[in-house]
Amino acid sequence: MAPADPQVPVFEMLPAFEEEGATPFEPGPVARTVLDERSAQGKQCRLLGTRLIALGRDKRLRRIGVVGARPGEGTTTVALGLARALSHDRRRRVLLLELDLRRPALDDELGLDPPSAGLRQYLAGECDVPMLRRSRPAGFWVLSAGGGAAPNAPVPSTARLATLLRATDRVFDYVVADCPPALEEGDAVALQDHLDGFVFVVRSRRAPRETIQRAAALLKPGLIVGLVLNAQRDLLPRL
Repeated sequence: MAPADPQVPVFEMLPAFEEEGATPFEPGPVARTVLDERSAQGKQCRLLGTRLIALGRDKRLRRIGVVGARPGEGTTTVALGLARALSHDRRRRVLLLELDLRRPALDDELGLDPPSAGLRQYLAGECDVPMLRRSRPAGFWVLSAGGGAAPNAPVPSTARLATLLRATDRVFDYVVADCPPALEEGDAVALQDHLDGFVFVVRSRRAPRETIQRAAALLKPGLIVGLVLNAQRDLLPRL
């Protein structure tokens, strides 16, 4: 367990973090591609990360949510690639946080067993020290939901989440949050006050334009800091 920080006031009750020992990562084919900075997808994520870092010079942009209108847009893939891109500079400490508690996917994508104490257990008060795992050689840390699917999991907008994120601000330079869909049960909308900005993911030829517009309109003006068109295979016409 991390040693207590004497500069943290006791009344804050900020959680410590514990890191598991070396855990082999066996990412699936999609995750392996996006984590490879030499791939086309990896290069695009590097470009996205560079632009977000530049935006962060003018406004606070340390907690970045990755969100789509509905399930299946590819937010987990984009979140993985963005976390890898931001951690390219080894001086940066980056946490990939799984906030979609209804359909956790990070452990499966990375080929990991669920952690002994994931975010769901922490938010439910079943543990006080969430378990982190570091992706090697990618370099970022992972705090996944933990456990299996939970269709009735509560919206992760509790006071314990706010406390956890205050703690991450002390430990990490960036938090990349894989968020639930904006149009599902209002989960992502409830997270707005906890995040500095959203990268909005749109899967090509999937959701109608009206659906995307409706989802984007639910987020506060100025919170969408980037847009990713996922699975685009057609050549765009020159303007």
